[in-house]
Amino acid sequence: MKLVSFAFICWLLSLSIVNAFQDDLLKNCDQSGFCHRNRMYAERIQKTRNFYYSIDIDSLKFNYNTDAVRGIIHKTVKANQKEVQIPLYFTLRLLDDDKIRFQLNEARDTVTIDKSGLNPVRYSKADEWAFDPEYNPWFWQGTVKPPGFWNKNQYTVQAKKFTLQINVKRFSIKVLYDSREIVTINDQQMLNFEHYRSLEQNFESLNEEEEPFNMFQDSFKDSRADSIPFGPESVALDFKFHGINNLYGIPEHADSMRLRDTSNSDPYRLYNVDVFQYNLNSTMPMYGAVPFLIGVKEKISVGIFWINPSDTWVDIRYNKNAASSHWMSESGVIDFIIIVQDTPKHVTESYVKITGKPLLPLMSSIGYHQCRWNYNDEKDVLTVDSLMDKWQVPYDFIWLDLEYADEKKYFTWKPDAFPNPKRLLTKLDKLKRNLVTLIDPHIKSNYKISNAILSAGVAVQNALNKPFHGQCWPGESIWIDTFNPAARELWSKFVHTFVNAASNLHIWNDMNEPSIFDGPETTAPKDLLHYDGYEERSVHNLYGLTVHQATYDSFIEMNPNKRPFILTRSFFSGSQRTAASWTGDNVANWDYLELSIPMVLSHNIVGMPNTGADIAGFFGDPDDELLIRWYQAGIWYPFFRAHAHIDTKRREPYLLNEPTRSIVRETIKLRYQLLPTFYTAFHDSHERGIPIMNPMLYEHPDMKIFYNIDDQFYLGEQGILVKPVTKPNVDQVSVSFPSGRFYDLYTLKIVHDGKARTQTVSAPLEKVPAFIKGGHIISRKDRYRRSSSLMKNDPYTLVIAPSSKSTAKGRLYIDDGETFEYKSGQYLEVEFELKNGILTNTVIHKPTLNPESFVDIPIEKVIMTGLRTTTITDLNLKIGEDWELRL
Repeated sequence: MKLVSFAFICWLLSLSIVNAFQDDLLKNCDQSGFCHRNRMYAERIQKTRNFYYSIDIDSLKFNYNTDAVRGIIHKTVKANQKEVQIPLYFTLRLLDDDKIRFQLNEARDTVTIDKSGLNPVRYSKADEWAFDPEYNPWFWQGTVKPPGFWNKNQYTVQAKKFTLQINVKRFSIKVLYDSREIVTINDQQMLNFEHYRSLEQNFESLNEEEEPFNMFQDSFKDSRADSIPFGPESVALDFKFHGINNLYGIPEHADSMRLRDTSNSDPYRLYNVDVFQYNLNSTMPMYGAVPFLIGVKEKISVGIFWINPSDTWVDIRYNKNAASSHWMSESGVIDFIIIVQDTPKHVTESYVKITGKPLLPLMSSIGYHQCRWNYNDEKDVLTVDSLMDKWQVPYDFIWLDLEYADEKKYFTWKPDAFPNPKRLLTKLDKLKRNLVTLIDPHIKSNYKISNAILSAGVAVQNALNKPFHGQCWPGESIWIDTFNPAARELWSKFVHTFVNAASNLHIWNDMNEPSIFDGPETTAPKDLLHYDGYEERSVHNLYGLTVHQATYDSFIEMNPNKRPFILTRSFFSGSQRTAASWTGDNVANWDYLELSIPMVLSHNIVGMPNTGADIAGFFGDPDDELLIRWYQAGIWYPFFRAHAHIDTKRREPYLLNEPTRSIVRETIKLRYQLLPTFYTAFHDSHERGIPIMNPMLYEHPDMKIFYNIDDQFYLGEQGILVKPVTKPNVDQVSVSFPSGRFYDLYTLKIVHDGKARTQTVSAPLEKVPAFIKGGHIISRKDRYRRSSSLMKNDPYTLVIAPSSKSTAKGRLYIDDGETFEYKSGQYLEVEFELKNGILTNTVIHKPTLNPESFVDIPIEKVIMTGLRTTTITDLNLKIGEDWELRL
């Protein structure tokens, strides 16, 4: 066990309070053995023009049962005046008419390691966690006839829209879609598969472009204890995008939405770590990792899903008529899916079919969340609750951070502060409010929970196959291994006992990267062991997902018909099925506000839409202007939460000075007014995977002017365009409008009408620049209620924003906001349309089990915008009936 002094822990905690993140806690590429090796290999292979990977043509087989091409790629090693061929086994499939999946592995079943508990096989089970359990791809039905079509050294596979031209001698795959070159795999011959070899065999296992840097040891200051039992086992591959020069995705990074060229910097790194006060405009890793990249041009878009959860670096290059990405992962296999579609939105939709629909959240969870580290006790919580009501600030969730637990022992309550948790929860429930408590996967040593984990043998193990101990908030801690089914079962028992059937208690899984204070790079040693003998290095980026998945499953076991709310800090592809996320420990300054927008947009385009940023900065004390502007931006985050560090001044909305208090209150109320429109956007995202905070290029992929814009966005497909103010002392902003008509959200006056252009609009402190696109109808609920649950039967207001042709459409989705009964048809969906001066309401779907549900809620008001705004009241209209209204 690695021990650290109490003084060291105090120093580390003080560092997190007063200083920005220290770069030297993390490796750069030159310090990362496998990143350095692969970058050097890529650079040298371009000079030597050698190639070492070729297909054994006699090995090619076409399997009619799985519609797969299988074969062997030989890796040739020329060293020590010898030439050796290493067999690597590949599978190539075409799926769903728009996808290609390629997998490459080596046979390591016979490898023996002098360490107990290690699994010698490379980890290839990421899809079991990342893929939707219900994803069932259908395979191509094309014209291919084994062994394919021959043209010298080229093997061609053809099916419907795809043609794959496989270079056999100098391995590469050119992907054509509708006869257009789209992507070439291994175009620059950067494929590098570090096959298994012993230290004694290493010299004769290297080609001239390779170097042995840190293959069997780690020289980084905090990682020298890494045993690296399998030696070098990285995998790397390059992809060239033909005619595409705009790449997006691979969150999480505090950077622009369009990925930068990394020729003169470190690559983007995907490695889940605890990075308090993270650096901005940086390729450094953060809390989560979604290895999904999107390339965009007019009329066609491409996605690459790199299915590898180990430490990964991604180099991006832009050339005149092409872009390229070079993926480098520390271990595991090469496994990727290429998606080709006509628009980036359709690429995201197709990706979500693989990894799963974003969870349709509780209606209450898309309201306002009030949080800080920490509310001190039951009295403090209830005082905040009553003062929010006194000052008419609506909210739905109040949060308890670390200090609620007795001595930071999770699944307990501090007895003097929370002597009767059930009483607190009952009081909040009567007020239709919810409580969230923090529960992390590090478990304090020597109490009933950690003892149960050790007794069950489900703790994460060290390299000696003994329970790993490290330092985190409680001091000495162990970590539960939620890869293990038995661990998930035990975790479920802990959750059941703690929640104890309270329907308004929810859980926040923080620090689940995992964060380890005395660990290398603020996280787990890479030679820790998980279930089935796999090393941490092979599964690292999946760990956070396994934790929040276990929490979600626990709630479902308790109440299969109630949607849980779970927040996770660490995530991977597929996390969207069970949890919301946020951008972590940000800082109360304008730069963090500005970067929060592209960060949340990047989450949205990779199928993780329910994301937000701490309002108005976790560290530090914002001035009034920053606080106002952050709330004005934050009401558009899908996950809308204010949060602050323990050392910050209290800043609940009712404590603010005037006019700040009133502006913030009215801003929060705007979110609540628009909850019907937001919930419809959430439902669209749940059904199709499309963004909720929606980039301009996703709505206008044919307009290049929007490819670099990530400071304005739409609310889903609802027609609301937003340009938050992210600079101080500003009372006007420049908005890039597409062609069409746009109305001010507040005044409903026309602000733009005509061709696409950038224009200056007013942005006074009391309002966020937001606009309704002509041709849309949005739904509101205008009556003040203290929480969303109390709005359930309130009447609707329809706001009609006609196009220049005096037409408009809108849609509204309604269900009970709490259960899964919508899956059985228990929901209402209506469509509004304005045409020829008549507004029609058409019921698309009525509740199947209880047709009377939701249908009798009245329409209170219809507002028609235009040159003159018209408001119609005293209507006798029901939302769940077909009707017409002449305007």
